[in-house]
Amino acid sequence: MNASIPSTPLLAFTKVWRSYGEGEMQIHALADVSFEIEKGAFVAVTGPSGSGKSTAMNILGSLDTPTRGAYYFMGNDAGGLDKVKRAELRNRHIGFVFQGYNLLPRTTALENVELPLVYRGLSAHTRRTLARRALAQVGLEGREDHTPSALSGGQQQRVAIARALVSEPTLLVADEPTGNLDTGRSHEIMALLTGLNRQQGLTIVMVTHEADIAAFAGRQIGFRDGRIAFDSSAGATG
Repeated sequence: MNASIPSTPLLAFTKVWRSYGEGEMQIHALADVSFEIEKGAFVAVTGPSGSGKSTAMNILGSLDTPTRGAYYFMGNDAGGLDKVKRAELRNRHIGFVFQGYNLLPRTTALENVELPLVYRGLSAHTRRTLARRALAQVGLEGREDHTPSALSGGQQQRVAIARALVSEPTLLVADEPTGNLDTGRSHEIMALLTGLNRQQGLTIVMVTHEADIAAFAGRQIGFRDGRIAFDSSAGATG
């Protein structure tokens, strides 16, 4: 019987450093960080302010590149791409959700969700159809024509999640997605993200400083002083 071939992880950091400044003023935001994330995982990245978690997330989302080491996305050296290629990777494969929602205030929920599709050159009819489907996916049927000011904080974050989902990303990067919400709304958003991960196999990497929110994830990676302090997955490296 043939031995099984191990699958390539969706994401991999290999001895990643991210440094700023030079000489005595140089600061290592990340120092020799290595880990892998499999397709379909739900990972919470935690740590105090200045721990390196946000720097790691910027590299994962192809918003930044390592100073040294390598970042692989779907087996390709994403850390070595130029700005144009990294933008293409983000547009095709990565959806983002932020603490502040980042919705256009005078634009309807439907139009906000359509925005990522404009850059793909899709017709207005196709954009609208896909945006309605994404809003339904997050439980916002009937709210398509509402502007952000007419929606609660939790509903605004659902619109932001729908906007991230409309392009059918390979990876969802969520940066403090519940940071502006109360406990009840926070847990509703986390239940939604957990469902997307478990039922649709969406890979999610989420930054949070809240222990109860991190507990929704299947794996936790904790950063401190630019290094991995702990990784809850068995046999993980860092």
